[in-house]
Amino acid sequence: MAVTDPVLAFIDAAAADPNTNIHTLVVRDPSGIQVEAYWDPYRRDDRQLVHSVSKTFTATAAGFAVAEGLLHLDDRVVDLLEPPYPVDGRRLEVTLHHLLSMSTGHTADTIDFVPGPQVDVAPQFWRTDPQTPVGSRHIYNNGASWAVGEIVRKVTGQTLTDYLRPRVLDPIGIDIAWERDVLGGEMGWSGVHITTPDLAAFAQLYASGGRWQGRQVLPEGWVELASTRHISTEDREDANPEWLLGYGYQLWMSRQGFRMDGAHGQYALILPELETVIAITSAEPVTSQPLLDLVWEHLIPGLGAPASPERAERLAGLSLAVPRDSGSYGSWRHDGPVPVRPSLALGADQTLVPDLADVSVTRDATGFTVDLLVDGDPVTLTSAGPWRRQPLRTGGVDVPVALAAVVSSRGAVRLRLCATDTCHVLLVDLDSHGAGLAWQSAPLHMGRFADLAAP
Repeated sequence: MAVTDPVLAFIDAAAADPNTNIHTLVVRDPSGIQVEAYWDPYRRDDRQLVHSVSKTFTATAAGFAVAEGLLHLDDRVVDLLEPPYPVDGRRLEVTLHHLLSMSTGHTADTIDFVPGPQVDVAPQFWRTDPQTPVGSRHIYNNGASWAVGEIVRKVTGQTLTDYLRPRVLDPIGIDIAWERDVLGGEMGWSGVHITTPDLAAFAQLYASGGRWQGRQVLPEGWVELASTRHISTEDREDANPEWLLGYGYQLWMSRQGFRMDGAHGQYALILPELETVIAITSAEPVTSQPLLDLVWEHLIPGLGAPASPERAERLAGLSLAVPRDSGSYGSWRHDGPVPVRPSLALGADQTLVPDLADVSVTRDATGFTVDLLVDGDPVTLTSAGPWRRQPLRTGGVDVPVALAAVVSSRGAVRLRLCATDTCHVLLVDLDSHGAGLAWQSAPLHMGRFADLAAP
């Protein structure tokens, strides 16, 4: 009887599920990478935005500061950060431990996480007194992660990246880029751009108790402390079981082990018993539960299974899906701003659509040429088939993008513009009714298209 390759079974199951949209996959253990796969146009060296996975980097910096005696877990936040105005009540009781475990007693996020350009967070963080006793409940609190980052910067006198670099990034040979807020500091709760192999290497430290190639890199005991279930999450309003298993220090507990977890399906699943890590980047359209269910159903039970003869060839040919192309030639043009058209695609997101205008598309024997204005800047892109990578120059920044273009059987042009430093794909359609645009998955914070480039 033929043995089913668990990696290919996972990939096939994900491809068959419209609720999954994987971009990269890396499985590794202390001996190195065991599996890696990249769906075109994504590549091994792309530094993708991993959203709230960034929180674990922030917590790791706090762990070093605690180990070096610069901080204590029972330090009061009001003594570590200077509030912009006088505060009282339960706010005086919140400690570093409560921030790390998101157990401040609030019943809602302490910052207004409204999609759009970031603002000064401090007045928002301090304005609300915890509605319930401090330490009594968990609420997903981006403001708590922001405060941890601010505290580390204050007590170390360094940026988070500079503080982490000699302690963990350089010792394991990885690099990150971190987006800054309006005041110039790393965002703390989000903003890290990292390659998937580097994310897997960082997660490997947590899978191996803080050790790297026999050397203790993370502070002794930090992994055990950070991955302890400090607070219950069973009262979350959503019904997705993956988020009901408890919370550590900027880490989610899992069915086995624990995980780093970012919006739209950015993950590092950490299995300490196996010293194994599964790192995934993706753009999940609704919820990541279907993707995680497939990981537990196929990948984890099959860890260590031999690769099938066809695995290498299959992994080399992976690609994000694009609409079917009729092969038709011609020219298409839309003058003026490209409007939001909700009927573009099932599940398409119209939040924070960029300023696109004056779209002109020509297809000849060599492929597609697309001219348009992006945030007022003239841009020319080309594509000879699915996913041609190229820079898009706007706002003084070269944004890495990949363009896929097709003509439908009804003569409509379908453009797919993937910003490869993120999980975001912009949909632009031109047909006899005009033009329209939407995101497959919308950015959480973006003031202009240039913000989609890694810093």
